[in-house]
Amino acid sequence: MEKSAPGNPLGQSLRATFPVRKSEVARSTALYVSCPKPSGRLRDLIKALVFDFDGLIIDTETPLHDSWSEMFDSYGVKLDREAFEGSIGGADFDIYQLLEELSGQRIEREVIRPRTRSRYLERVERNPVLPGVEDYLIAAKGMGLKLAVASSSRPGWAVDHLERRGLLHYFEFVLSEGDVSNVKPDPELYATAARRLGVRPQDTLAIEDSANGLLAAKSAGLYCVVVPNPMTEDMDFDSADIRLNSLSDMPLENLLKELRHRIDKREQSGTAG
Repeated sequence: MEKSAPGNPLGQSLRATFPVRKSEVARSTALYVSCPKPSGRLRDLIKALVFDFDGLIIDTETPLHDSWSEMFDSYGVKLDREAFEGSIGGADFDIYQLLEELSGQRIEREVIRPRTRSRYLERVERNPVLPGVEDYLIAAKGMGLKLAVASSSRPGWAVDHLERRGLLHYFEFVLSEGDVSNVKPDPELYATAARRLGVRPQDTLAIEDSANGLLAAKSAGLYCVVVPNPMTEDMDFDSADIRLNSLSDMPLENLLKELRHRIDKREQSGTAG
């Protein structure tokens, strides 16, 4: 039986390779080379950003839920949203088994997998890069920050989508399930990202959309900003350093200043105590 990909119940068969178009990078290069350098204190605090992929850079999670909801409906049962949400960002569960249990029918995985996969990929393909993402990448490059992606997805999934949307060139590397022994919520992906970037975890900011991702980042010693999507907005993000509704809500330089302010406030409070 095929193991479902962490963070994506459709498993490896979902990770189809798309035709790759050449990235158009001239516009973004011209923009980020002219960005102002951050103040010394901001540079001292954060030296690298590590992005999640699914649900943060592109909303791949709502299409996945909707595609499976259609399949469950065709069997006369409903997909439990809470159970589905628990799989987002790294936790693994067998959605085929859930469908069998709820419907009381034997599920032919080889039959429904390509149908669900096709509908899912159609939806993902229509989804644009989420607001504010490229602005952050451009600003980070202008500030001299290092960039990477840490995703629990199968190898090639994030790379394909980033390249097709002209974003891959921003990142020094993209980590996926194939690069580590344990995916989120285990901290290994983020610890590996910081090590490969040549920075300390405490000098690194993770940007996440799920509770599993937040736990992974904080357990690895990174700061973490969460930007929930419609599938994750009700999760517990109390341990996040900052929560935004969208990356377009706050420019990167302002975010780093706010992070610095909150850290200073916590340190002062600790000293006073």
